[in-house]
Amino acid sequence: MIRLTISDALDELERRTPGLAELVVGSPDREVRAAWLAEDLRDLGDCPPGSLVILSRTASSEAQGYKLDVALRRLRGVAGLVLQSDAPKPSLSALALARREDLPLIRLTRATDVTAVLTVVVRMLDTQVPTLLERAVRVCDEVDRLETHDIDGEELLVRSGAAELFGLALGTRDPRLVGIPAVLTDRGGRWLQRTPTVVAEDSLAQLAMWRIAAAMTRHATEADRAEQLSLLSAGELLNQLLDTATEDSGPLLRRAAAIGIHVETWNQVVDVEFANLLAVAQDDPVTAYHYSQTLSRVAAQTAAQQDGSWTMAPRAGGVLLLRNRNHPDGPAGLRRLRSAAQTVLDRVVQTFPAVRVLCGIGGAHEGLAGLQASRAEADSALQSARLRGAFDEPVLFDAPGLSRLLVEWYSSSSVRQSIEDLLAPLNALSPAKQQEYSTTLRVYLETNRSVGRTAAQLYLHRNTVAYRITKVLDVLGIDLDDPNQFLAVYLACYAQSMPRGARTAHRGTDSG
Repeated sequence: MIRLTISDALDELERRTPGLAELVVGSPDREVRAAWLAEDLRDLGDCPPGSLVILSRTASSEAQGYKLDVALRRLRGVAGLVLQSDAPKPSLSALALARREDLPLIRLTRATDVTAVLTVVVRMLDTQVPTLLERAVRVCDEVDRLETHDIDGEELLVRSGAAELFGLALGTRDPRLVGIPAVLTDRGGRWLQRTPTVVAEDSLAQLAMWRIAAAMTRHATEADRAEQLSLLSAGELLNQLLDTATEDSGPLLRRAAAIGIHVETWNQVVDVEFANLLAVAQDDPVTAYHYSQTLSRVAAQTAAQQDGSWTMAPRAGGVLLLRNRNHPDGPAGLRRLRSAAQTVLDRVVQTFPAVRVLCGIGGAHEGLAGLQASRAEADSALQSARLRGAFDEPVLFDAPGLSRLLVEWYSSSSVRQSIEDLLAPLNALSPAKQQEYSTTLRVYLETNRSVGRTAAQLYLHRNTVAYRITKVLDVLGIDLDDPNQFLAVYLACYAQSMPRGARTAHRGTDSG
């Protein structure tokens, strides 16, 4: 990088007017970044860093005794101070102060127009511009040539010459340096930075910075798009596999294997739901959609760092994560899976701290039918998490418990018909009332007919719960004091609340 020093300025003044200036004290190696004319000693507090300060005749005449001492103490970070020829000789205390700060004091030996000295320094600074511009253009041309190459930011700085010519470096944001984000859309990432020098060099270095940042931003955007396309392609295929019949699965299975989804192995589905995303987005569905996309990618990227092979499929308000393994998990493997799922949830919540996440984990099953069964189980586990209010923690499907039995039980068409007949009177109500009454009744039954606990879980007043229960029992014609009717309506409400996947996964084995 080009630097103008006190020595350079003195040499040029000597070349133009021999014997005009002498260095009284201080280092001639101090860098000059600007020229500054001080008409009054009180102006010294406004001098820019790195400037060569030239006192006017009036200011020089005032720079004597303690006034010069005070003036020197006010000079911080300047390159040097020039006194006119008629200025009093600096006192010993002033010289001591200058030596202590290594501040160059320059004295003109004869009367001269102060603007002439100022002009010499300014022109010396300006003459660097063509050379600096040439170097900036060279850096930009190299970036143009290298932009399409598969190289990282560090290599781009070196090969373009930006590191050597302008001192550009990549690193964590340092407020003492000047710079811009290396990827313009990621202010929290690495920054392109340099130590400031002279004004002209700083300006042209900024030009190089912006060109390099544009190249790095483009590279990051393309990589991001490629990753999104890969995730969406795999996710779309996974959703098709979850919905397809076994006899029609051949082409899909071949496509899945080609992109690394080996469904013939052991499959385990993790169902993640962002429960309050619309509230987090302040009831803006478009913002909620973008939040969901972001969190789905965060979940997929975090899962990919865990044990096993993972695939992501976005769904409304959440994401499905499929893990493939060559063998089923034992107890230790299940603990690791639960830990991996917890890591995913923690990362999601860290991204948007206000979001509340539900998570259900299905069992490990082999093949396509096993994939669909695991999805149904994950949905059932998610429903259990929702009913229990188990936010931000994974819930495993209870293989030997009631959930698995209900999945199998509900797969019977005769059972489904019985449930539809039992709940048919609700069909005369509006869809909103049907949902309102059936939800209230289900929670009421699950809380062992406790009005208070139902009200607390649904955030309703006790009187509202009591009114709804009275109305829905009247509509259904049910007596909950009859154990048989209680069990029938409880199972019906629970089955109706199961996710669609859990209600349809086993219909292929329906025996009627």
